[in-house]
Amino acid sequence: MWRAEKLHRRRHELAFLNAIALAWSLVSLALDFSAGPEVLAAGLPLRLGIVAPLYLLAIAMALYGGWYAQRWTSIAAVLAFVWVGGYLGMHIAPEQLAEYVMASGLLLAMGIAVLPIRVPWLALMAGLTVAGLWAIWLMMPARGQEELVLMAFVTVTTCVSLLIPARSARIKDEHFIYALRAQIASRDLMSANEQLRALSDHDDLTGLPNRRNLERVFDEAFRTSVAAGTDLAVIMIDVDHFKRFNDTYGHVAGDRTLAQIARTLERSICGPGRMVARYGGEEFIAVLDGTEEQSALRIADGARRAIADRRVSVGDRRRSSVTVSMGVTLRRRADRSPLSMIERADAALYEAKEAGRNIVRLAGRSDGKPPPAILKEQA
Repeated sequence: MWRAEKLHRRRHELAFLNAIALAWSLVSLALDFSAGPEVLAAGLPLRLGIVAPLYLLAIAMALYGGWYAQRWTSIAAVLAFVWVGGYLGMHIAPEQLAEYVMASGLLLAMGIAVLPIRVPWLALMAGLTVAGLWAIWLMMPARGQEELVLMAFVTVTTCVSLLIPARSARIKDEHFIYALRAQIASRDLMSANEQLRALSDHDDLTGLPNRRNLERVFDEAFRTSVAAGTDLAVIMIDVDHFKRFNDTYGHVAGDRTLAQIARTLERSICGPGRMVARYGGEEFIAVLDGTEEQSALRIADGARRAIADRRVSVGDRRRSSVTVSMGVTLRRRADRSPLSMIERADAALYEAKEAGRNIVRLAGRSDGKPPPAILKEQA
C-alpha cells in the first residue's frame, strides 16, 4: 500500500514538473521573438516540433508509462530544451548568447534539483546535456574567450547542482530507514500488546476466555438482550468428583483432563453468539445469546453427553471417564442482572449435584414441577 501510494505521487509529480517545463519552453518563444525574426524563425520549428512533443510524451509516460519510459522521456525532453537554447544562442543569435546559454544552464540546474529521479540518472542527464552544449560550442564559427568562460561556468554550475539531489537522496534514505524502523517498532509493539491482551483475556491451561473476559462479554450480551427483548441463557458447568480424580491420578492428569473438557465444551457449545469460559478451578460457564429454553437445554445436554462418552488419558496408557453437572438459567426467568443469572445457574448446578450428578438442571424447577422432556431422558 505504501509503495503504491509512493508511485502514484511520483507519477503526478513528474507529470506536473514536465508540464511546467513545457509551458516554459512555449514562453521561451517570446525570447526568440525579442531576439529578432531570424531567431524566431529558427526557434519556432525546434521548440514546437521537437521540444514540445517530447514534453507531451514525457507527461503521458509519467502518468501511464513504466518507470524506464518515465525516466528516458523526461531526460530526453530536458536534453532537447537545453540543446535548442544553446544552439539558438551560439549559432543564430550570438549577440544574445549569454542570455540563451545562462537560461539553458538554469533550466538544467533546476531539472537536476527537482526531478524525482535517482542521482545516477540525473548525473547521466547532466553529462549528456553538458557534452551536447560543448559540441554545439565547438561547432561555432567563431569561438572567443567569453564563450569559453560561459561554457565553463555552466559546466561547473551543473556539477555543483548534482550535490543537491545527492544530499536530498541521502536524507530521504535516512528518513525512510527511520520511518521503516518506527513502523517495525510500532508493529512489534502492537503485536506485543495483542499478545498481552490475549494472555490477559484467556486462561493459560485451557485456552478458554477467563473470568474477566467473560464478565465483560456477558455484561454486554445482557444489556443487548434486554434492549432487544431476546432471551439469554447461562450454563454453569462443574466437573464431578474432581478432587477425588486429582487425588487418584495426580494434578498433571487433572490439568490434562480440564484442557480436554474445555475443548469438548468448545466443540459442543461455541458458535455465533455463544461463548464458553473457565470460571475457576474445575468450573466452566457458557453464555448463549438469543437462545430459548429448550435449545439451551439441548445444547447443555449434548455437551454433557460428549464429555461423558469420551475417556481421558491419565498417564501410563491408562484412561478414565469423567462427567459434569450443569445448571441452566435464562434471563426471562425474572433475572435482573448478570450476577443474579450466575447465582441462579449456580443454584441449579447445586441441585444437579444433589440429584446424583452427570445431569442438567434448569433453574426454578426445584418446586416439584415436572422437568422438560429432555431432562426426563437422563433419569
